[in-house]
Amino acid sequence: MKKNKIIVFTYDESDLLDLLVKQSATEVMVLPPDKIRQTDLDNFDSIVILGGGKDLPLLLDPRDRKVIEEQIHKGKKTFVEYVASIGHVYFTPPERTRYERLVYCSTETQIKNLKIGTLIENQCGMRMKPRLNTCSKETPILQFVKQHAHDYIKVTDETYKEIGNRGLWFDTPKNLLICSFQLSSFKRSRFGPWDEVKKIIVFIMEWLLEQNIDLDDYQPAYSTGSYNQELPLEDQIKNTALAAKGWFENAGIIIDEGKGGAIEGLGTEIYGDGSQRISKILRADCIGEVSLPYLLDYLLNGDSRSLEVSENLSNFVFENYLCTEPEDLFGMMRWTNEGWGVCYQDDVARAIIPQLLKCYYLKSNQYLDECVHALKFLVKTTGTDGTRVANTDNIDLTKEKLQELKTTPGNFPCAHYNAYYYAALLLAYKLTNIKEFKDTAIKGLTTIMNIYPDTIREQSETEEYCRLILPLSWLYWVSNNSEHKAWLYRVTKDLQNFRHPSGAYLEYDTGYKASKRNSDMGDDESSLLGKNGDPVVDMLYSNNWLPIGFIQAYWVTRDSMFKELWEDSCKFFIHSQIKSKNPQINGAWTRAFDVQRMEVVGSPADNGWGPWAIESGWTVAEITSGLLMGLLEDQLAKHY
Repeated sequence: MKKNKIIVFTYDESDLLDLLVKQSATEVMVLPPDKIRQTDLDNFDSIVILGGGKDLPLLLDPRDRKVIEEQIHKGKKTFVEYVASIGHVYFTPPERTRYERLVYCSTETQIKNLKIGTLIENQCGMRMKPRLNTCSKETPILQFVKQHAHDYIKVTDETYKEIGNRGLWFDTPKNLLICSFQLSSFKRSRFGPWDEVKKIIVFIMEWLLEQNIDLDDYQPAYSTGSYNQELPLEDQIKNTALAAKGWFENAGIIIDEGKGGAIEGLGTEIYGDGSQRISKILRADCIGEVSLPYLLDYLLNGDSRSLEVSENLSNFVFENYLCTEPEDLFGMMRWTNEGWGVCYQDDVARAIIPQLLKCYYLKSNQYLDECVHALKFLVKTTGTDGTRVANTDNIDLTKEKLQELKTTPGNFPCAHYNAYYYAALLLAYKLTNIKEFKDTAIKGLTTIMNIYPDTIREQSETEEYCRLILPLSWLYWVSNNSEHKAWLYRVTKDLQNFRHPSGAYLEYDTGYKASKRNSDMGDDESSLLGKNGDPVVDMLYSNNWLPIGFIQAYWVTRDSMFKELWEDSCKFFIHSQIKSKNPQINGAWTRAFDVQRMEVVGSPADNGWGPWAIESGWTVAEITSGLLMGLLEDQLAKHY
């Protein structure tokens, strides 16, 4: 049987090129585009031009273009990807797709087993908008949309009304298939959901090659799903924590063994070549949080280097971020090396809780005075109801403003901003017996629980519940009050309404009251929640707090229910940890996770922390610390 012959013109290696070359029933020739007019194209059955290897689209030389268009008019199948002009079509300058996704919307072009309305995430590549009067007016196969949803939208005529937003379509003549965005490196750029992406690639290849294509065994750039119920859970937790520790070091998160701190992590932006934005911001909270898994690794494995790294990170926080100028701002802990005059109490708490735990477990006073200074500043800027406004800015903190904050209610019963502040106060009280810390925490948590579950929600109802587990555990530990214990059990029970069989807790928001759910695409921070019932999990704002919360609740109450919840949470994090040859992501957890597909899928609406964001502190350090903490039960539970 005669082999189908295709010719591919490209300057770059790519995933699509690799797939085309490997088709045994096809003879493939690959040449650079500047060889077009030197090639007898009559000898080939179809033509492919791939321009997506670079951010600047490929623009054909007029002499080459004439040769290609002669073949198109002869009826030869031609697929062009990210080419600045072809046929009648030319485009506006390229732009990033950061807040956009593709939706499959064609009822005329059938893609096998792909549902109309399916959203395809092409990350943060480049795309061009075809000029309105230059291309076919027929329904496109893929259209760019900017809509907050998880993985599916309802397609109407309005969806593809804007001609400039088309992404993949047949033009005039019908043998010309145009792709307006960087598609060719779809694997390394981590397009998703993976099975749906492969259906689109299969469609393109089968159209070009006129043969059946099977990509069932074609694997993505990363994998998840490593939990094995046949193996001891303790061993799997150890391996998971070890892989996370490897991520801190192999991804370049830790700077100079911690002497230079630790960077924030990875941004959500994955570009057309597969590279990902690195966030090099130095945040006090992230640096402090990263110190904790290194401390726990030392306690578990006796690794003196881990203790040294933990100490270095703690030193960096307390020697650089604590305001030591006398007068009113003394003790204020700075947010980041950019947000130098900003103070978020939740972030301060997570920066110092690891040091407070270190003091508690190791019977040390190292930096305890500094922790007290930081908490006293927060207390004196906390309202009479025990709640503190979301954050304070030094530029606004006049004597009059400081007096106002202290003598009026904060009116901010929000676990997102205040819960871990109360946890830090309670832990510090255990170390210092400073009654003001205990009283402020009790007052604030009482204010929250008096209106619970109708707290002020930032991301979701799920997030509020997750953030309350640890502070309520420590509240009962400190007070031994039956009502406080009942609060812990109530929140834990309510959280189970959102539990998924994987052990994770889905994003949910009764009445859709969370402020960040209603943000416009890209305008602000945003929840991952499109609608209740979506199989989406948040590991930046919700589930990441649970391993520490559940194990601490177990030690405080001695109720095996909490130990079982910790184990279930551990199983989920074993299962959702990224495994990849790419050291930037291997061993980490991302913000978004689809628990049905077991992959990173989620709305890109958040302007800072989208689905592929990987926070060194909030996510990886918090999860890893919770995993390790449970393994240290024999050493640590006796302290409660």
